[in-house]
Amino acid sequence: MKLFTGSFTHVIDAKNRVSVPRKILEVLRRLDSAEQIVVTAGFDGCLFLYPEAEFERMGEAVDNGSIGEQDVRDFSRTFYSSAEGCPLDKNGRMLLPDALKRAVGLKDKVVFAGVGRRVELWCPDTWEERQARALVDYESQAKEVFR
Repeated sequence: MKLFTGSFTHVIDAKNRVSVPRKILEVLRRLDSAEQIVVTAGFDGCLFLYPEAEFERMGEAVDNGSIGEQDVRDFSRTFYSSAEGCPLDKNGRMLLPDALKRAVGLKDKVVFAGVGRRVELWCPDTWEERQARALVDYESQAKEVFR
């Protein structure tokens, strides 16, 4: 499978390193992205983690927006300026950039949530609250998704 699935809580060490979950590393290897990933600002209080090729694909969509539109320019600035290339060490660990870590309130733990073509990084408390709300609306959301 070349999609990210599952959710995993991992500890962030004193040097801001975190082990990427094995299941996510396996998908990254299949996508030839097991050495370098990209982390950027996400939505709803999380960070987005992309394999490099997927980040470039998303960049094409961003770049196809109309530069004449203020929202497109603002989104483009945030998407690109907050993006950090994060190498993965031989032990499958990544260094979480301080600015991004602070932006979503990460402290000593992080939830990796597989969401298809990307992984979301969440503060555990925010993740639990978000999931509790989303599960209540899961069926009605499915009706929108599968029209």
